Amino acid sequence: MDFPSARFKDDAESSTGLLFIRVYNKWHSIITQELRKLGITHPQFVVLTTLNYLSQSDDNVTQVSIAKLADMDVMSTSQIIRGLEKNDFIKRTANPDDSRANSVILLPKGLDMVKTALPVVEKIDDEFFGILQEHESIFRNYLNRLD
Repeated sequence: MDFPSARFKDDAESSTGLLFIRVYNKWHSIITQELRKLGITHPQFVVLTTLNYLSQSDDNVTQVSIAKLADMDVMSTSQIIRGLEKNDFIKRTANPDDSRANSVILLPKGLDMVKTALPVVEKIDDEFFGILQEHESIFRNYLNRLD
């Protein structure tokens, strides 16, 4: 059976998309394993660290602002926030600036998790992407161009 695009039939390594997803999956697997040891998922980590970052300059962080910065779906972000709230990492309160939105507040337990998990993830990033050495800034530049 011939595939409509047999361009990579004999050499899957020349498929940029396939190579990218394989590398991403390897990196993501390492992150997921280490965060599981801490009791959180990768999406929860992303929401917590995004909330922590936004909270440094905004007292009324919303689910939408978290989703936007993290480039996540708003409904998925809402579900993650609900789970984080059940575990006392965050709290939702009425937003004084917008009656249709809630403010999301990082609780001490959530801040402690950020302080614990962020160095773990940064260490993984340093080790994983360390192979790039002096080319890492070029790699980030290309990723930014694709974003």
